[in-house]
Amino acid sequence: MDAVTYPQEKVAAFIIDHFIPVKIHTDDHPDLTERYRVPWTPTFILLDGSGTEHYRETGYLPPDDFLAHMTLALGRAAFEERDFSTAAKHFQTLVDQHGTSELVPEALYFLGVCKNRISGGTADDRKAVWKRLMESHPKSDWAKKASFAFE
Repeated sequence: MDAVTYPQEKVAAFIIDHFIPVKIHTDDHPDLTERYRVPWTPTFILLDGSGTEHYRETGYLPPDDFLAHMTLALGRAAFEERDFSTAAKHFQTLVDQHGTSELVPEALYFLGVCKNRISGGTADDRKAVWKRLMESHPKSDWAKKASFAFE
C-alpha cells in the first residue's frame, strides 16, 4: 500500500478529506495489534470517535479499489449511525464513481434501504433501487437478500 496506493494523490486527498489516519507498525505495538485484532497487514479499520468499529478491510488494494472500499466504509458507518441521507450519498457515489467494482451490489442494497428509511421514503423507493440491483447483479448475495421484496 505504501508503494502504490497511498502515494496516489487522489487516495491521499480522499483520506485527508474523510479520515484521521493513524498508521501503526504492528511489530512495534503488539498491544494495539491484539486490541484491534490485526492478524495481517495492511489492515484498514474505520472507528468512530468512541472507538466503535464500523468497517474493516485487510490486504492490499490498488488505488481505485481502495477508494471504492473507503467510500463503502463511509456509507456503512453513516448507515450504522442511522444517518440514512449521508449513507445514501456515499452509496450513490460508490455506484456512480466505481461502477465496475465488486462492491456495487452491496452499495445498491444499502442504497435501497436508505431510500426507504429517509424521511418520506417508501418501500417503493427501496424496491426501485433493488430492482436495479436484481437486474444488474442477479447472482450476487446482495440480490438474493433483496429478492424477498419481489416474491
